[in-house]
Amino acid sequence: MRRLLPSLLLLAFPTFLTAQAPYVPPTDTAVAAKLERWKDLKFGLLMHWGPYSQWGVVESWSICPEDEDWCRRKPEHGATYNEYVKNYEALQTTFDPVKFNPDTWAKAAKDAGMKYVVFTTKHHDGFCMFDTKLTDYRVTDPKCPFHDDPRANLAKGVFDAFRAEGLWTGAYFSKPDWHSPYYWWPYFPPKDRNVNYLPTRYPERWQQFKDFTSGQIEELMTGYGPMDILWLDGGQVRPLNTIDTNVSWQKAILIDQDIDMASIAAMARKHQPGLLVVDRTVGGEYENYVTPEGHVPDADLGVPWETCLPMGTSWSWVPNEKYKSTDEIIRTLVSVVSRGGSLLLNVAPGPDGQLDSTAYVRLKEVGEWLKVNGEAVYGTRALPCEDPKVIGGTGVYRGTKSDRKSTAYLFLEPEASGEIRLPWWAFREVKTASLLASGKPLPVRLEKIDFVIHLPRPQPKRNAGLMVVKVEYWPLNSPRF
Repeated sequence: MRRLLPSLLLLAFPTFLTAQAPYVPPTDTAVAAKLERWKDLKFGLLMHWGPYSQWGVVESWSICPEDEDWCRRKPEHGATYNEYVKNYEALQTTFDPVKFNPDTWAKAAKDAGMKYVVFTTKHHDGFCMFDTKLTDYRVTDPKCPFHDDPRANLAKGVFDAFRAEGLWTGAYFSKPDWHSPYYWWPYFPPKDRNVNYLPTRYPERWQQFKDFTSGQIEELMTGYGPMDILWLDGGQVRPLNTIDTNVSWQKAILIDQDIDMASIAAMARKHQPGLLVVDRTVGGEYENYVTPEGHVPDADLGVPWETCLPMGTSWSWVPNEKYKSTDEIIRTLVSVVSRGGSLLLNVAPGPDGQLDSTAYVRLKEVGEWLKVNGEAVYGTRALPCEDPKVIGGTGVYRGTKSDRKSTAYLFLEPEASGEIRLPWWAFREVKTASLLASGKPLPVRLEKIDFVIHLPRPQPKRNAGLMVVKVEYWPLNSPRF
């Protein structure tokens, strides 16, 4: 994974990039209204969890017959592919997360300043973390030792707990299902991540897969309380005419895998009005916001977007995980938000149902910074301004603006000193400037065509995170002018 944040970054400038496929704004008024509210949330929790956590391997991907270094099979789990898959699927019979306590997770997420959760109800391996009636490959099946625990319907427990803490809930759902005989038909060996037969040659089988997929999504939309987001992963399951040949992994998609998203979205929104549907990487009207993965875009994408990143090095739980520092998480959040996006930070539970203690520490410390500086994050938009100049010191990092009032927030290194120059053409007139944490006013003067804010002497760095300067100004369209 490439390093995300250099020691000094400059204010975001809205150089709009092209999304992977054409973005189509929602026309449903309830969806459009919810999308605007989602754009205010800024910070969410993603959770990858399943029986694979018992092996501490990359989620699902080790059973995919693709020759990639990042998903190689460990020989101790099977000498051959078939032996490995058999042992992998047998993890259902030993999955027993007796320390599962979603209330603790939800409280930690709330205290961290997170506003929504996206939980893996089913990953590509097809194992269901909810009480589906359409397959026995699920946590509530008698083969799973946890099935008779009152908490066995894991997804429901997670959604209920996070909803009780006031967070939005999102269901991660994998469109491909490598356990389903309707996607990987046992008659043929799987060759890669794609369906292993021709849907056009076997339309009845493909229809069974479409019905199975729609049926499971309907279960999630009807039996798990109010749902805000349907987060669909597995971008190879898509109409062939949506392939972007400029994207390397999409070049291998040679088969039309259309599951009729129009009917799925209509069904889901019938049960959950205003539901945000995120059909990742496909584009069009069923990708209400785009989701760059594993990196922060260089600029505002010009459309609603969210980047997903793991807190550690892996999406799924691995032993002795090396987590990002609190400072790096905060800088990543600021980098994302100042470019107009939201950060979906992944934290993975272990096989017993617990998060690592270090993850809790990181969440707590990020929350402490947001308690002081959250005004500069929530409900903001990217600041449409060129880079400001700092005289006598280093440290202007990035900026956001309030979407509802003429306020800008500049993120600085804690040791920043000297003066900040803001261009007159963007701000017209700066009314006041202050340190957000203390409210201490900062001197402002007009010098030629710039507004100059004088920074205080640098203070010893006591906590992780960035310093924030709050700037109130007259906007360009103000009647004052």
